[in-house]
Amino acid sequence: MVDRIDEMIISALSQDARQSAFELWDRVRGFGYSVTEEEIESRKQALEDSGVIKGYTISVDTKKLPGRIIRVDLVTFRTSQALQKRLEGLKRYLQDAPFVAFSGRTRGGYDWITIKSFLSAEMADEENDIYRNLFGDILQTYEVYDFVPQSEASLYSMSYTEKEYQEFLKEWIPPFIGK
Repeated sequence: MVDRIDEMIISALSQDARQSAFELWDRVRGFGYSVTEEEIESRKQALEDSGVIKGYTISVDTKKLPGRIIRVDLVTFRTSQALQKRLEGLKRYLQDAPFVAFSGRTRGGYDWITIKSFLSAEMADEENDIYRNLFGDILQTYEVYDFVPQSEASLYSMSYTEKEYQEFLKEWIPPFIGK
């Protein structure tokens, strides 16, 4: 079971996976938790052993990799007897594709959203054609947009804690709302 201290460790590592146990301890302590450096190391190891932390990765400054195209696919599906079986193929395709950043079912106006990253516009267009050929039988609508990020991609957004959220609000709300 993941508790608030584990959440702080995960949040810190999502920002910089190379942090030492001391740095993690200092951060957790800064949010008012009283733990030892050894407990931090033990908790980190337990998170790894249990599979909560599956691995460590790098963060790349995409602005220094020119020509990258980020594409957003918005899909609604056509009702079909074969839809469930065809969705299994779509899921496998998107899971295996090296260019897919995020992909999944949605609730709302679209059934599926996928975020893809390509080395060039030509590659993005080629994959777009292949995708429509492979899955056109289940696509009712298929909208594609090129996306120009205004901030760096961050997996930290998937792992911040409630305390970090509250700290952020304390910093930003007063000047704009005047609490």
